[in-house]
Amino acid sequence: MKVALVIFARAPRAGEVKTRLIPALGAAGAAALYQALLMHALTLARAAPVDTRLLYAADADARDEFATRAGMQGFDLAVQATGDLGTRMHAACADALRSHEAVLLIGSDLLDSCAGDLPQAVRWIEQDADVVLGPVADGGYWLIGLRAARADLFDRLPWGTGSVYAQTVAALAATRTPWRALPLRHDIDEPGDLLAHAKALARLRQQVI
Repeated sequence: MKVALVIFARAPRAGEVKTRLIPALGAAGAAALYQALLMHALTLARAAPVDTRLLYAADADARDEFATRAGMQGFDLAVQATGDLGTRMHAACADALRSHEAVLLIGSDLLDSCAGDLPQAVRWIEQDADVVLGPVADGGYWLIGLRAARADLFDRLPWGTGSVYAQTVAALAATRTPWRALPLRHDIDEPGDLLAHAKALARLRQQVI
């Protein structure tokens, strides 16, 4: 099965990423943290058993900035569509599925995704799952894998709230879709997350130095 991996990413500019962490870390510190998380995601992506890796930048300026960065070899660069997160995710998945039999879409700011997550998602999508999800402790998900462009999984969801994963699972159950879920992971969005995951953050920073 030909599988594409899509990564949604922002350029790690001070004042534009992880803004809820700025009171605790400052604008430069929040950007540095996002940079470390992004590098972690790209490292896992490079090792994933997929045929194509696509980095969808938040805007054209971010795409151009990524194009000048070292270490972007092996990633095709694109720009996210306009609209809410669901619209942009569906558009990227639908585009990838025009030339691939399956797609995995991931975020770029997950703290504790591990080397086995993406290979496991690929195995499931190749074997018996039409959809694979990677749940996040805040009620969303960091990964979605699809064999078909499912607009119903992206339309009218309350993005950014704690019910996104549950509503997605309910939609899968209602349509009797075969699906699988990866282990629960965590992201860093609020100042309280910094203390709760201090040890994991320290390990992450050591890995990317």
